[in-house]
Amino acid sequence: MDDIFWMILELAANLFESFLCTHFIIVSFDKKCRILGLRNVYIIGTIGFAAVAISLNLITEYEGILGLIYAAFFIVFSLIFLRGAFLKKLFIPALMLVCIVSTAAVSGNILSALFKSDPTEIYTVHNFKRFVYMVVGISLLAYILAIFSRFTGGKKESLNAKEWILILSVLLISFLIIIALHVVILDEKTENNHINLLMATEIGIMFINIICLYMTANLNETHKLEEQLIIDKKRNEYSQQYAQSIKEQYEQTRRLRHDMKQYVTAMQALIKAGKYSEAEDFAEKQTENLSNIETFINVENDFLNAILNSKLSFAKSREINIICSIENDISGVEDIDLCNLIGNLLDNAICAAEKCDLDSRLIEVRISSAGSKLVMIVKNSIRDSVLKENPNLKSTKPNSAEHGFGIKTIKYIAEKYNGEFDFYEEDLIFIIRVELHKENIN
Repeated sequence: MDDIFWMILELAANLFESFLCTHFIIVSFDKKCRILGLRNVYIIGTIGFAAVAISLNLITEYEGILGLIYAAFFIVFSLIFLRGAFLKKLFIPALMLVCIVSTAAVSGNILSALFKSDPTEIYTVHNFKRFVYMVVGISLLAYILAIFSRFTGGKKESLNAKEWILILSVLLISFLIIIALHVVILDEKTENNHINLLMATEIGIMFINIICLYMTANLNETHKLEEQLIIDKKRNEYSQQYAQSIKEQYEQTRRLRHDMKQYVTAMQALIKAGKYSEAEDFAEKQTENLSNIETFINVENDFLNAILNSKLSFAKSREINIICSIENDISGVEDIDLCNLIGNLLDNAICAAEKCDLDSRLIEVRISSAGSKLVMIVKNSIRDSVLKENPNLKSTKPNSAEHGFGIKTIKYIAEKYNGEFDFYEEDLIFIIRVELHKENIN
């Protein structure tokens, strides 16, 4: 009867610990699942990790270096089921592994000191000490993971590869040191005063990792603020450009209206004088002048009109074919965000299209509105595959610190409106799709 009770108790403890770890992993990636749905992912993570933990418990009393299997399981789990950066999918399982190893080692050592018993007894003998160890260990793990989730949950990763590698190195070294210390503590030949010193060292390493995580969070926040400042600077630059474009178009319209009176008067004089060939030449010349200030788009938004016509006129001057379809209902998104979004999309499209052969240069712009959603699709021809050589669309310009914020600006605006964006290729056509959820929709 006792064996059945302890088997159920051990199984419940493993499942609960597995749920805590799975929850920490999922929350760290903002509960964004790639497949199957949130509930199913929780079930798979909890049962899968419990199975791994039970299997290791059958093999050995103390996992030691085999604890890396825990991290390996959750790395694979996050790669398959969760959305997020690859390096973060290494960092979060590594952090969780250190938490599991540290809390188990510290709680076991402290309880063995309080009970004045052999540490291995707590891991192997089914008695009151083992029960207390399970409760204390799981409670401490839950508390540590809850604290760490405040730093990892919902964060936008802004660290570069070198910084991630340094942080992962600290976690791996901490894991190895804690294992080494705990193996020494479990050695029956170790004297009590040495055990106390080793226990203090374990606790110290835990605090080092907490400080390291805090510094990581601050470093991440600093990077985000720096990027936000650059994005805001670019937005202000675009705002000035758009305001200037509107002013120029307004002045151009005023001049056109004034000049049209002169053109009509001149045409009437030529026709009355019977100079029909001169009148025809004059008309052709004025038609050519008008084509240079052609208006491609006219929607109920002066800012958007300015940026669209300015960018598309420039694209046409680069001998790029234009296809454009835009609905008038584009309310619910701030003018400055619309202009920044369209401006960045078209800048990237023009830059890529003008590298193609003349007969294949193409840009297609489609903006449609459906209920509370505004969908923008920009397609452009490309000479070679972009995503094959540059899947993350990183800037290839010399000054990468100053450039490369076009995609970040698009992502920033999409997130601001609880939307999303995606990019892909089809037969040497690069396509980027942005979906925004409008504000103040009744």
